[in-house]
This record gives sequence, C-alpha cells and structure tokens, in this order.
Amino acid sequence: MSVKQVKSKTTDETRQKLIIKLKRQSRHPGGRIWHTLYDDLQSARRARVTVNVGDLQRNYTRGHVMVVPGKVLGDGIIEDKFDVAAVSFSAQARAKIESKGGQCLTLEEFMEKNPTGKNARIIS
Repeated sequence: MSVKQVKSKTTDETRQKLIIKLKRQSRHPGGRIWHTLYDDLQSARRARVTVNVGDLQRNYTRGHVMVVPGKVLGDGIIEDKFDVAAVSFSAQARAKIESKGGQCLTLEEFMEKNPTGKNARIIS
C-alpha cells in the first residue's frame, strides 16, 4: 500500500506559493498568526473570506494592522486611517483606504515587514 502526499486544495499557483510561505513562517517563534492564516487560506473556494471596508472600520483598533485572509471589497465608509494586509483588494477598497492615508499590503509584504505578526488582528 502506497502513501499519497496531500496537496493543497487550491489550483491557483500564487495562492499555493502564499500558503507555502505562511506554513514556513508559522514554524518561527511567534508564528501563531501565520499558522491561523495558513489554515484559513486552505479552505474551499466557496468558503473564502470577503470583507468590506465598512467591516474593517467597525473592527478597527488603534495601533493594529488588520489582516484579512481573503479579499477586501469597497462597500462601506471609512473614517479612520488604518493599514490592511490581505490576499487582494478591489480597486474601490484600495482607493478608499489609501485616500484616508492608510496602507494596503499583501500578506507577503506584511510577513516581510512584521515577521512575528505583532499588533496584527485577523478579520474574517
């Protein structure tokens, strides 16, 4: 009887590379947040996360970067300046966040900038 190697459920190459990077990063000290994101990104396509900027505004905590294991959409109103790390952003969401002085980071950029995930809050 042969043992089959389990592959990622996604067929998107960029998403697979991101999942592998998150898994590697989760092995480092303080990598608990990366393991949580790794688990979230392996979910089925119909269970993928989409968050509106209005939801980000409601969940905003000063001094934290909001991390979305999915796509950020542009519905809602933003009153505060905040930074968001996500897999992807719609054009409207990116424009709203950047118009208030916030930053839109990919998860890879955020991992490089903050390897321990300190002051990050997962919104899903």
